[in-house]
Amino acid sequence: MAAIDLNQLYEKYEAFHQPLGRVLLGGNDPEENKKVKVAVTDIMVETTSELKAGIATFSILYAYDTSSGAFLVDDLKKYVALGTDVTIYLGHSTNATVVFKGYIAKVDFVYDASFAGDTVIRITAMDVKGIMMANNNSKRLKANYYSDAVKEILDQSTYQTLKNNNIIDSITISDTPDKPPGGAPAGGAGESPDNRIEMVAESDYDFVVKAARKFNFEFFTVGGNIAFRQAKSNTQELAEIYPSSMILSYDIGYDITGLVGEVKVRTLDIGKASKVEVKKKNTGKFSIGSKAKPLVSGQSFVYIDSSIETQADADNRANYILEDISYRLGHLEMKLCGMPELVPGRFVILKGFGAAISNKFYITDVIHEYSMGGLYTTKIVGKAATL
Repeated sequence: MAAIDLNQLYEKYEAFHQPLGRVLLGGNDPEENKKVKVAVTDIMVETTSELKAGIATFSILYAYDTSSGAFLVDDLKKYVALGTDVTIYLGHSTNATVVFKGYIAKVDFVYDASFAGDTVIRITAMDVKGIMMANNNSKRLKANYYSDAVKEILDQSTYQTLKNNNIIDSITISDTPDKPPGGAPAGGAGESPDNRIEMVAESDYDFVVKAARKFNFEFFTVGGNIAFRQAKSNTQELAEIYPSSMILSYDIGYDITGLVGEVKVRTLDIGKASKVEVKKKNTGKFSIGSKAKPLVSGQSFVYIDSSIETQADADNRANYILEDISYRLGHLEMKLCGMPELVPGRFVILKGFGAAISNKFYITDVIHEYSMGGLYTTKIVGKAATL
């Protein structure tokens, strides 16, 4: 059973007729400022389960004094200061949900003499990943396992401050395959090998992304909730989508360019002076007919990496590469009425659209767009490994 029912959302949001958008800056709503009557519009929020930062942009209208030719920065400085925390709610009628939490990363003062509506303060906000990209470290961590290393990084004071300021709500870190069950020392009972992990001239973000790629993990943020987990591990369908008036447009297609039938990962186990090789077959269905399978099956991808040290490492890397390649097959872009419940990192099933189009897709990106004119839409971007 799917986690959400779109028909129930249709009723909850009263047929999506009254879009609602609200932005809090430093915990305050700029539209409630009694001194300066501004409006927040053109909200765009993009959240993603891919290894990149989530971002939000919006405009503050009526923040320009046409008589003096000056922006009202002094009256609005508590709202537009760089680093100010940002919380964005979207929904309909009286129901709104948090879709983004982050901080102001960029402020632009945009003037257009031909149209007053284009003279705005334009804000760009980023989620926690933006801060993680800023530093650069070379140091030895306390952790022996990558999941513990990720936890150690996110336990630093910078991120605890973000937690105290409600930019981060929760952090969920799943154990990586290199960590034994129960966290027992890798060398056996009573042994504590010093296998501490190192950061080498890399940011916190680069390190966590490296760990995610090493073990086929995802690292992303949705509404202030950070997840570091096995890729596509939440297998419960988020929603079943049928043809309806809630769908505004879609583009669904399949492309075998770059697909391969087999992935091989090779390295050298220096300690044993032996070659390590892992092979993974692509068993997916690539086409409605029988023409595509022979073309794909004859192709292979060989990956050689000296940083891979064990058979288990090679196996993890092969799984990651094969999955990444396989999920290039099918793509989905669908724009619907605004639904804050649609989030990345989940599967959706399309039904009733006809052969091939009716399929299971993994949502990688969700883009919410809201305008003051009363339009709120949600675009989901996804991919499928098979038909």
